[in-house]
Amino acid sequence: MRSSDLPNEGGQLDHRFQPIFIWMKILGISLTGERRFMGNVYDLLMLAITLASNIASITLMLVEPERPKQEDLSIITSYTFTQILYVDNLNFILLVVGAHLMLLCQTRRHWKKLWATLLEVQVYLNRKILNRSYVIALLLIPEAIMIVLVVPLDVIGLPLYQQLVEVVSCATKIYAVSGMILFCMCGWIASDLFQVLLKQLNDNPSNSSMCLKTVKKRYHQVCQLIDDINQCFGFIVLVLITYMMASVVMVCFVAVVEFQHYDSTAVPWLYVRDWILLIQHVVNLMAITYIPHTINVQNQQIHLALGRIEIDSRVDSSRHEQLEFLKWDVSQSSVKLTAAGLFDITPRLFPKLIGITMTYVIILFQFQSSEKTT
Repeated sequence: MRSSDLPNEGGQLDHRFQPIFIWMKILGISLTGERRFMGNVYDLLMLAITLASNIASITLMLVEPERPKQEDLSIITSYTFTQILYVDNLNFILLVVGAHLMLLCQTRRHWKKLWATLLEVQVYLNRKILNRSYVIALLLIPEAIMIVLVVPLDVIGLPLYQQLVEVVSCATKIYAVSGMILFCMCGWIASDLFQVLLKQLNDNPSNSSMCLKTVKKRYHQVCQLIDDINQCFGFIVLVLITYMMASVVMVCFVAVVEFQHYDSTAVPWLYVRDWILLIQHVVNLMAITYIPHTINVQNQQIHLALGRIEIDSRVDSSRHEQLEFLKWDVSQSSVKLTAAGLFDITPRLFPKLIGITMTYVIILFQFQSSEKTT
């Protein structure tokens, strides 16, 4: 892939995003403007691998439910527990297939507009902001641990072909994680742009020479960036949050049941895996909700900062009207990152997650307790 495929050849933003473009290209998601026949064939091939591996995984689970490791190491044979494992597998498949399709269709289609907006605001970016945005790439670490360490141990005892299917299926989660990282990186840039604007307003609260038109222009550019992020990643974030909500419920239920049937001779990773998954979901949800919450707080602070600017209407009525209109504009602006417009992405999701988890774990545990386990 060449940097000339996108505008701003040699620009700092293009240089910083180049590793992301290369990584997404490897995954079969071309974010560049140029389309080639072989590139489209490769993209469809990667999609076919995602579909085939996950369909094969759920099919093998239904056709061959009695895995050797379960016969030897697990005494949990209730109908409720078995169905939860099926639902958890189906939930995972919907995540990876949905994320891959969204990246291939929606994100790639809207990325050109988002990239154009990023190029417009890049003059306000500095090296520190761009470097800090890469911190979010650390979210790949828990996924790598899961794929490299936990999954190979989890498939011990399965036939070789089934081991291969399970490993490839789990590895396809990288599409959902990559989409989440792109969303967080762009959101972090928008947050930093708001922070730079807020700092300018706080440093010059009574500066009569401040150009309100420039402030308004920069504010609306960031708002446009946030709207483009919503269009580009809204459905991916929706799929991710839905998956994490459902998965946390199922992981907690499985952990409770495994604790109830605790066997000290069982393989340790059966318990460690649940904790890794739970921590993984919490960290990912924190990353997704932190940036939208920060943007919302910064927008409120910008409104307050504008309120501290005083311009005497008798001295300069024109600038006074500009300031009042800008205050009203900021107060009426809906600067929010949403999940496909269905709900706002805020830390309030955590209390909802705790409530949903406790409710459904109790209900499922009651079903589990009413059965005769062997």
